[in-house]
Amino acid sequence: MTRLQRLLARARGEERGLTLSELIIAMSLSVLILTVAGSFLVSSQKAAKVASSVSANTRVAAIVMNEVGRNLRAATDNPVPTGDDSQFAFQYASATSVRFFAYVNLDSSLSKAVEVQLTLDTTRKVITETKWYGTAVAGNSSYYSFPLATGSLLSAAPSSTRTLATSVTSTSLFAFSDAADTPLGSSTAPVAAVDLPDIRAVDVSVTIGANATDPNAVSLTNTASMPNIVMGASS
Repeated sequence: MTRLQRLLARARGEERGLTLSELIIAMSLSVLILTVAGSFLVSSQKAAKVASSVSANTRVAAIVMNEVGRNLRAATDNPVPTGDDSQFAFQYASATSVRFFAYVNLDSSLSKAVEVQLTLDTTRKVITETKWYGTAVAGNSSYYSFPLATGSLLSAAPSSTRTLATSVTSTSLFAFSDAADTPLGSSTAPVAAVDLPDIRAVDVSVTIGANATDPNAVSLTNTASMPNIVMGASS
């Protein structure tokens, strides 16, 4: 037998395929690898969705907290030209709505008196900011008059209204306290008219999420002090 024939015979002897057992093992390993890879992909997608939802809720909650706190810290008594006691800063205060004067223009560097109302609508799940610009008192532009009411609503048309947040699952937004940190009002009752001048701090709590049981909901809490209100000005 020639050398070439021997090489051909050896090649034919080594041309054997996979056995059935080897094929089954290879297929099983392939299925296992695909299952692990698929589970990892699904888990990654779920994690990305959760992270995106939490991030979006956090941004909205942070915006609300910044805007509400910025407004509240600008609260101040409204002086009147007759020399009588000023109109106290807070005109209405409850767990879901607060209305107050602010002698700072919150939209630009120009000082401008405004009356601000921040409201949580638990039915629509939105927080709104409503403003009324003051009207300069005739003969003295240093004083401004505003629409007044003892209740939560003003009949006068607002100068501006904007929505600060949607998807708000909080049932209350504000809690009030005096200089001694004594609570004023409650979650079900507004601050009494006689206690409105005593408000010295406002606790703000907001929860943003798809619903009350949303596992990705974000809650933020902060306390706004009243640096522009004269201590001891209460009646």
